[in-house]
Amino acid sequence: MNNLTSITPPRVPLTDPKTGLISREWFRFFLSLFQASGSGTVPANPTAVTLTGNPSTYVNTSTNYGDIIISGGGVTKLEYSRDGTNFYNTGSYYGMFSLAPNDQLRISYVLPAPTVTFISR
Repeated sequence: MNNLTSITPPRVPLTDPKTGLISREWFRFFLSLFQASGSGTVPANPTAVTLTGNPSTYVNTSTNYGDIIISGGGVTKLEYSRDGTNFYNTGSYYGMFSLAPNDQLRISYVLPAPTVTFISR
């Protein structure tokens, strides 16, 4: 988890009057924004997901948030879980769902199987 720094108060100058460099307080604030936005990394390309059963549960095993897209096929139920024990019916059959690290989406379907794609952020 990122260490977010509160916004620096307006009474703190942006630059240190002695050195002319950015002040420590503002540097820490800008650094926390940089880290929260991914530290300049480029997200991975979309990844096709192979369903391994019916129902099939996809777990976001990455350390990043991501989106999972469900399309096509004969989806009968989509269920979301944060803890892997309690699953909640999404009420949708297709669409894009946001997943935090370790979140799960359980997909029940009849043949043909749906197309599932994960996109890391």
